[in-house]
Amino acid sequence: MRNLVLSLLFLGCFSNLSVQANESHDVFIPSSNQSFSHVFRHNIDSKALKSERVIDVALPASYTETGADIKYPVIIVLDGELLFHSVSGIVQLQAMNSQMPEAIVVSIPNEPDARRDITPKPLNKKGEPLWFGGQQDKYLSFIKDELFPFLKAQYRVADFNILIGLSPTANFALHSFWKQPDLFSAYIAINGANFKADGYGDQDVFQKILASVEENKANKRYLYISMTQGGVTRNPHILDTYRKLEKELTPFGENRVSFKSDIIDKTSYAATLPAIMSGLEFVFPSDDWDPSYRDFVVAKPNQTLTNIKNYFDELSAKYGFPALPKGERYYNRNRLKRIAYVFIQERRYDEAEAIITYWQSFYPKSANAQDTMADLYAAKGELAKATAYREKAVEFAKANADKREGIFEEALQR
Repeated sequence: MRNLVLSLLFLGCFSNLSVQANESHDVFIPSSNQSFSHVFRHNIDSKALKSERVIDVALPASYTETGADIKYPVIIVLDGELLFHSVSGIVQLQAMNSQMPEAIVVSIPNEPDARRDITPKPLNKKGEPLWFGGQQDKYLSFIKDELFPFLKAQYRVADFNILIGLSPTANFALHSFWKQPDLFSAYIAINGANFKADGYGDQDVFQKILASVEENKANKRYLYISMTQGGVTRNPHILDTYRKLEKELTPFGENRVSFKSDIIDKTSYAATLPAIMSGLEFVFPSDDWDPSYRDFVVAKPNQTLTNIKNYFDELSAKYGFPALPKGERYYNRNRLKRIAYVFIQERRYDEAEAIITYWQSFYPKSANAQDTMADLYAAKGELAKATAYREKAVEFAKANADKREGIFEEALQR
């Protein structure tokens, strides 16, 4: 009953803050003449592939506002010419809505007429190699020895990598699971199925995956595989192999491997976007990444911040990279700013300052965090400090090319 009363009070306070808390400037939007100001293109002279390769990198919305110690998971998208904009768009929307963490999305486009090079050379029913594929280990070398070192030198990347492949590149994702077990943390293989390949001996790729899990006891991995309903209808054995692999992986427990398979009721590549959404939800369950912030709030002094820290510290430990609480709105009402304004209205000023300081510890270059701190000091009647924080908000907005600069400037002038 007490928790219910607190929750109702919490929501009631929020509804009364429309005048005090300016909701109109809760979304960071960079000013740029480019449609995709957060996307950068690079050329890598690859010795492994003996060619210059183009990669595109999409950075998270918060990248310019977070500190030097904040690193982001990396999502490697194969078939970049087909999937990059879709995946980066999905990731940005889901992350801004607190359905998953923000991530750096990296595209590896295919060279013309070379898409199937990356797949292990498959065998036909007679056990004979088909005409395409066989370059998979060269691509693994490119990713491991050239792409990842480049990304670490250029960007703040965490040691949590996801690989997304479709059809022939899904085969590459399954191959990399067992061939380089420490390279990726999660694999999303869309329209993927069991196969035998040249160099696999008597084993198929699912047997290789099972042996890899048996041998590698230290690292936790996620494996997601999907197939269209049409593919399963034409080849019923696909569903049987999925079920068999799940049964064989289950005894290892989720501390070693988490596995999910989907049969998606779409035709061919129309199943791609639902599979990407399902795969990301599998790796990053939205229930974990979108907790109800009002559940953190309690009447006991200072306990609210402790509850928030404990939750996100546990989530960070689970994944091995900083799990950031939301400071600003970003299309989701759960955020630190809202709690801070509740405390300001209740004159719990020390707790409000602690919440905002915690926000700033992750987002030290956030203009909005500075502006919120200014509101706190204005409420306390300390106008000199309020003015100093308003000036900081304008300074950071200019540095970040933040479209809200005029709003913060107006607040400073007032």
